[in-house]
Order: sequence, then structure tokens, then C-alpha cells
Amino acid sequence: MSNKYGIDTSHEHKTGCPRCIRKGEDRSKNNLHVYGEGKGAFCWACEFTIPSDEWLAEHGEIKDEEEEFVVGSYFDLDVNEKIKKQTGTDSKSYRGIRSDISRPFGVRYGYSEEDGSVVATYYPTTQNYEISGYKIRHHPKRFEGIGETGKGCEMFMQHAFKNTTEQRVVIAAGEIDALSCFQMLSDYQKTKGYEPIPVVSSTIGEAGTAKQIQAQYEWFSRFTKIIICADQDEAGKKAVDKIAKVLPKGKVFVMALPMKDANCMLEAGKEKQFINSFFTANSYTPDGIVGSGELMTRIKEAALVPKIPLPPFMHKLQNLMAGGIPLGTILTMGSMSGAGKSTISEEMVYYWVFHSPHKIGIVSLESDCAQYGTKILSRHISKKIDLIDDSQLKVNFLNSDDVEEKANELFRNNDGTHRFHLIDERDGGLESLKNQIMELIVACDCRVIILDPLTDVLDGMSNDEQSVFMKWLKGMVKSHQVTFILISHVRKSSSGAKANSTGADLHEEDFMGSSSIFKSSACNLLFTRNKEHEDDVLRNVTTMKMTKCRWTGRTAPIAGQFFYSNETHTLSDYEDWLLENPQEF
Repeated sequence: MSNKYGIDTSHEHKTGCPRCIRKGEDRSKNNLHVYGEGKGAFCWACEFTIPSDEWLAEHGEIKDEEEEFVVGSYFDLDVNEKIKKQTGTDSKSYRGIRSDISRPFGVRYGYSEEDGSVVATYYPTTQNYEISGYKIRHHPKRFEGIGETGKGCEMFMQHAFKNTTEQRVVIAAGEIDALSCFQMLSDYQKTKGYEPIPVVSSTIGEAGTAKQIQAQYEWFSRFTKIIICADQDEAGKKAVDKIAKVLPKGKVFVMALPMKDANCMLEAGKEKQFINSFFTANSYTPDGIVGSGELMTRIKEAALVPKIPLPPFMHKLQNLMAGGIPLGTILTMGSMSGAGKSTISEEMVYYWVFHSPHKIGIVSLESDCAQYGTKILSRHISKKIDLIDDSQLKVNFLNSDDVEEKANELFRNNDGTHRFHLIDERDGGLESLKNQIMELIVACDCRVIILDPLTDVLDGMSNDEQSVFMKWLKGMVKSHQVTFILISHVRKSSSGAKANSTGADLHEEDFMGSSSIFKSSACNLLFTRNKEHEDDVLRNVTTMKMTKCRWTGRTAPIAGQFFYSNETHTLSDYEDWLLENPQEF
């Protein structure tokens, strides 16, 4: 179905704008947005408009001499009077806006013939502070323009504040948000006996606001404080940066709303919260930069994030860490093979399953899911399942009601959801692993990620490639506020493997791989164990050394000693275990 311009209006699509084409523009022939049969069309480049059937039904057929007015090129007082006769100023509280708020700004409304409800809002546009047209929004979200409505116009509502003496002005995200801001602010100002605060918005949408503001620089420069009230989404954040660049330096402030936009707050009855956001608006700083005035808020927010507590056998380390591991850090644990670092990390995981305020995700590269599950279940039932040598006896044991009940208690929350998640598929490359870690964080909401061992992840990489991976981890820590627990092997000491197996001292430089590993970590823990000690007890004691703890600044040559019971697959603080087992002295 084509109209007299030869434009197919049977379905929604983009096509060439006849006016732009006549001017030698729109070479891509996609300026005109056709909304579908009977719904009209609009060009956001030149504002050429084909009226909708709904508009024609409300306003009647347009005579030939008036036709150009409909398509956006002509507007005069006679046309304005015709629109006034077919619209009204009663807002009927549409989207929370009162008539006494919208009427002074010249906003008009179209009503349904069936029930009288608002079906269209006519926002007036001005040039040289005189009305030049209307931007029409048909409910819920379809636009068309009459007359001049583009970037050559002043901001919406600006005409009402041409000679204001107020030193503050608010730039809202759109017309409905501008009215919402003004309603909440003017109501507050009345209670104080003050004049209303000017509020304006772009007539061409949030994305084009910067261009329109740039043209009104002289008007904006009269204010000492320009407050941007943008939508609280990614598009709004980008718009803030564009807007700030075309405004007088040092005058721009940005509101942070607790809801999506100003109109949402008005409709939700959050006027007090909006006023608070207005008065606590922060001075604008470029994206990625935080002004010092925001630091106290950030400090308080960070203080409220609970730390990751440590299991009872690590109570000395917990004190050294001032209460546990903060969320958003990297902690690296290293030792020679057999020193007990994986067992210790598994004991930590076991405790966190029940006591961590943040969900756990595990990347176990040495044990598959069944093996890892067997070890952590052994800890839960205080019996090492792998010590049962007969396969059938092991199956019978696992099928027993007591073990089934314990397993359900360990692996599932009370509502049946998973307590933690593991990565089982480990055959892909590094990019595949990174994607799986992302899934743990984003899809499974895991905030504590254990990589055991990190050495397997980095195997075959150059030092530069390892540094890139550590940079990726640090990026994840910052962007998603997660904590990584890295389990790493160490190199052989200068005196050889024999010295390491008998508990020789270790240093950060002994971590296997690039130095970026221990440098990137906020905390480094090193473990030694004399596996060849003649005494059965001391052979199962692991000593932990803390060489760095960035958040407390503390280090300790002995941050804890742990006794491992092989039969029950449990760890205890060595001194505490001796007190409970005096016969072992």
C-alpha cells in the first residue's frame, strides 16, 4: 500500500525521506521511519511527517494549503488554534502529572472518544521563545512532529524561564521527566516560600540532548549550578558524558536516582527521595573518575559488604585479616605438592558453603566433580570415603539413608537450590575457561571463585601471557566485585625438592609462573609440611606463612599451624588440637 509520496506504508520499516532526497540528502535512504499501515511516518533528520489515521480522525482532513504543516514544515497561529480546539489542558493525572503543572507550559492532551482517557500528549516547542510546533507522543510510545521541533528549537519548557533569576537549573531526560522534576521540586519550593527551580529537557530525545544544549550555551551559562537528571541506565550514563562536555566547566552536577527515572519516582510517591537526590547531586567527573566528595559514600558502602569468614581452624589468620577476606580481592595460596594446600582450600570451601554470605564457584582442574564432591562429602560426614577399598561397600555406604541425608544437607539449600557450583567441562582452551568463569559469576551468581590449581590454567603460557590472564582476573574483580582464591604450586627451592618435602621455608618468588601472580594478589599465603617427619603427628602438621595482606598491612612468618586427621578428613588448629589431645605432647 503506497501513498501519494510513493512510500509503502503497509508495514513498519525505514525508507528514504522525500524531503531529504529533494535536498540531495538521505543517500542511504533510511531516514524515514514508517510505523505501519495507518500509523504514519516521521523523519528524525528533517521532521517530515506523514500523519496517522488517528491524527486525521481527530483533526480532520487537511486542505492542500495546510498539508505542509502536517508534514512538519509549516506552523502558524491558525494551525495552533485548530489544535487547541481539538485538545485540552486537563492532564487527568496522566502519569502522575497534575494539570496545574503542565498547563503553564502549554502542554495539551488528546483524549479517547471511548472513555475520555489521555491518548496523546502535545508538548509545545519554541524558537526565539515563541511557539513553533508540537512534539506529539501517542500513548504508549509513538511520536510525530508538527512544525519545527528539532535541534533548532529551545529546550522544552525553556520559554517559561527566559528571564529567571534562579541560579540552578535541571536538565531532565525527556518531556515527561521534566514535568515530573518540576512538579516535585516546585511543591518542595512552595513549602519553603521559594521560587520554582527551572527544569528543561531536549525535544529530540536523550541521545540528541547534547546538540540542542550546545546551541543554548549562552542561556545555560547564566546559571551557577546545572543539575543533570538522566535515566539511570547505560544510555543515560552515556548521555551525561555527552551533555557535560557542552556545558560550562565546573557548573555541572549529576543526580543519582534510586529508581529508573524522575517519572517513576513521581508515580511511586518517592518525592522525598527525589528531593534528597537533588540536594545531594555530585559534581560531574568523567566516567571512571571518582571525585573526593563521593569517597565517604563509597567507604560506607564498602564497609557494609560482609567479609568472607574463615573456618575456626584458621582463627589466627582471621585475626590477622581483621575479620576475614574482603569481597573484591585476589588471594593466592602456594606450596609444594603434598603440603596440603588443596585440602586446606577444600576445608575453607566446606565452611563457606554454610557460612559465607556470598555463593561459591569452584574450578577444580585436578579433581573432576565426582572426586571433588567425594572429598567435601567426606568432610561433612567426618569419614574419608576413599578409604573404603571395596567398591560395592562404598556404593552401599553412599546409598545409606544417613549419607543420603547428609549429602542433601551439604549440596542443597533448604529450598532445594544448589549451595555451590563447579566447572566440570575442562577440555577447552583458556577462552573457554574464561567464559565458564563468567557463567559462574553472572549466571550462577557466584562471588567467590576458587581456581585449583592456577598452575594448570597457566601451563604452557609465556610470562607475558600469564600477566594478561592476571590482568583479566583483576578486571573481573573490579567489574563484578568477586574474590578469587588461587591455588598455586611453587618452584623447587635452591636446595632441591628434598628440602621442600621436609618443610623448608618458602618465599613469594617461589610461586611457579610469572611474578605478576603474587604481585596481583592482595594476600599471599605459603604452606610447608615435613612429609618425612618421623613423628606421625608432626608429619601431618602444615605451617602457614602470610607474606602480604594488602588491606591490613600485616605479615606473619607463622600465621597458623594446622593438623590434618586422615581418618576423619578434617583440619584443626594445631595448638587447639594438642590442648584437646594432651596425650600427643
